[in-house]
Amino acid sequence: MGASGGHPASGPGLIVRDRDDPVFGWRYWQLSSRRLLRSVTQREFEWPPGRVLRALCVEVGHPAPAERCNCGLYANPDLEALRQHGLCLAPEAIVLGQVALWGKVVDDEPSYRAEFAYPARLSLVVDSLIDEVSPEAMLEELSVYRVPVQAITLDEAVAGMSADMLRFQAMSRRTGGT
Repeated sequence: MGASGGHPASGPGLIVRDRDDPVFGWRYWQLSSRRLLRSVTQREFEWPPGRVLRALCVEVGHPAPAERCNCGLYANPDLEALRQHGLCLAPEAIVLGQVALWGKVVDDEPSYRAEFAYPARLSLVVDSLIDEVSPEAMLEELSVYRVPVQAITLDEAVAGMSADMLRFQAMSRRTGGT
């Protein structure tokens, strides 16, 4: 993807966008113990409602995202490609969402890495819920992000073998297995 619609790019794969003209991508979240969006890969990291996230390079300390580093706020530009990567998810409550990315955005195939991000819409995967909280209550709790929220099925959120594995793991946890 080029820099069309944004400011001129200073290098290959670099997109610069204003907040009112973001790049959109897709990502998974899981829910923290406080029922806030939590990074799948950085399990201690919550996405606070009502606050824009700004990426920081925790390894080197330079401004993020940098073109020759892995830092930045991640999203996949393609929902179908993201759905194939569901095996990275733990058997916990899953949220699929579209996220707005702006500032400096690196098109680092197969992902975007951005300077700023905020959820644009959220989809709670209702058959990934393993505790006693109703889907309706969880949808209400996700409304703190003040973006459209809906319920979807695991098959809509995750494709193929990933969906089968997650369904089995969730069923096992609900029935007291390992």
